Amino acid sequence: MNIVIFDPYVGKFTQDMENYWRSQGHDVRRSTYYNPALVDDADVIWFDTADNNIMSATNPSQALLDDEANYQPWDIHEHDLTGKKIICRMIDIEVWQQHYMAPHWDVFTDIVFIAPHIRNLVDCDSLPLFNWQNTEIHTVKCGVDLNRYTFKERTPGFNVAIVSEKWASKGTHLLLQVILKLSQMDDRYRFYWLGQRSDHNWEYAYFDEFVEHHKLPIEFTNILNDGSTVNDFLEDKNYLLHGSIKEAYSYATAEAMAKGIKPVTHRFF
Repeated sequence: MNIVIFDPYVGKFTQDMENYWRSQGHDVRRSTYYNPALVDDADVIWFDTADNNIMSATNPSQALLDDEANYQPWDIHEHDLTGKKIICRMIDIEVWQQHYMAPHWDVFTDIVFIAPHIRNLVDCDSLPLFNWQNTEIHTVKCGVDLNRYTFKERTPGFNVAIVSEKWASKGTHLLLQVILKLSQMDDRYRFYWLGQRSDHNWEYAYFDEFVEHHKLPIEFTNILNDGSTVNDFLEDKNYLLHGSIKEAYSYATAEAMAKGIKPVTHRFF
């Protein structure tokens, strides 16, 4: 089969699926943006997240194209979709922000949710042009390919990893408080924070001053661009600290557990 993935997160959550499908002999192409030129030859079209890509494809009059996209929206309804599987996987942030109300859902054969509590937040009857006769609903829980992570028994220690973007929904203010408290309890604790900043500069007036004022022992890594992986980054860590206020079992939590690292997470239902 020919499989096309439209994924704004450039494979962060779809790489394992991509690798598996290729191992089964399928042809897989991935694009950051919706590209109508890839639709006609595809047997399966996978939209990862209910973001601007599916609005560009199904309701282009409402779409806001990224500056890097070099083509105009082309309504997927104008293609011959006979026999094609058209799938959307909704992740948590898209559901919380109700991005799913912008696209038209009549072309989708399947909608995948990543967890039951996310599925329960969406009233499918309210989705624009949704049709129960045409579309199946699935819940496929978040997971990682265990073969990509080196598991071993971990001992107590003082190296604490944080793997998350530095924005409010990831509980950054809570994390700073926890880091300060642990540092006051024992100055052997060291913290290693992997993740980019959001573009909300006002958030960092507080963040940066807090780190500097309290001389917090944090080593920041914006992005792994030296060929190393999260598996490498986590190798010498004893714990993962996760402060999100919108998720409990995050992808980073799964990665840490796959390595035998105990996650300490902010309680979330």
